[in-house]
Amino acid sequence: MAASAVSKRISDLEGALSARLLDRHSGGVRPTAAGLELVEYAKGIVDLLRRLRADMSLYSEGTKGDVRVFANSTSIVGFLDKDLSGFLLRYPQVEVRLEEWSSPYIVRSLKEGLADVGLFWAETPHAGLETAPYRSARLVIVVPAAHALAGSVGVHFSETLDFAHVAFHEGSMIHRLTVQAAEALQRTIRTRLQVTSFDAMRTMVSAGVGLGIMTDVTVAAKHNRRELRVVPLLDDWAILDMRIGYRDRAALPRAAQQFIEHLVHGRAE
Repeated sequence: MAASAVSKRISDLEGALSARLLDRHSGGVRPTAAGLELVEYAKGIVDLLRRLRADMSLYSEGTKGDVRVFANSTSIVGFLDKDLSGFLLRYPQVEVRLEEWSSPYIVRSLKEGLADVGLFWAETPHAGLETAPYRSARLVIVVPAAHALAGSVGVHFSETLDFAHVAFHEGSMIHRLTVQAAEALQRTIRTRLQVTSFDAMRTMVSAGVGLGIMTDVTVAAKHNRRELRVVPLLDDWAILDMRIGYRDRAALPRAAQQFIEHLVHGRAE
């Protein structure tokens, strides 16, 4: 920069700040007290810009940020504990905001932009979303140790209809599937009680109220009660797939893209 241009910019700066920054004399210039203080402010501004660039690069790289995740209860209880802890260990500066919702609401929320990533049952209509496979689960019956079906290696759904059921609430995927299966058999489910949580179902089954139908991952050993027996359902429809859903992967924040990548390829075993 030419000396005249530098002099002009300093004069403009003095005018803007209403302060003299340089003492000018025949031998050159010397900073005033105001000029010296301005230098300290300038150093701070330069340092702030440097840190700003560094922080922004973390966001662009996906190592810092915020991911809004809506997931159904089965994915949270059965899978996300290890997958989420592994992701947070790898990306400690990313904040994952996880909320539990039903699969239909998750799909609707993704379309409305309320969530970045969703985990929902593949059977849930999700036209308009991009998806990737996540995990699978098998439906099982849960019965007390003394129940007539407790010693079975596997049972078909039709065999359960001779007994009372503890069922999930009507908005759940399992309730819908079992009702459809019973209708296909031209039979009805003898429901004694409807519940909204896995714990409530296990408690009521343990009390002998009826048998329960849930996924194998939500009645696994870490959640199970000793007095319960778990028997797989052998029907074809008893295998359920879960999907990772999002509206437009390329348009998501980099941190959300990293989260999807971790769920698809970097899951904890």
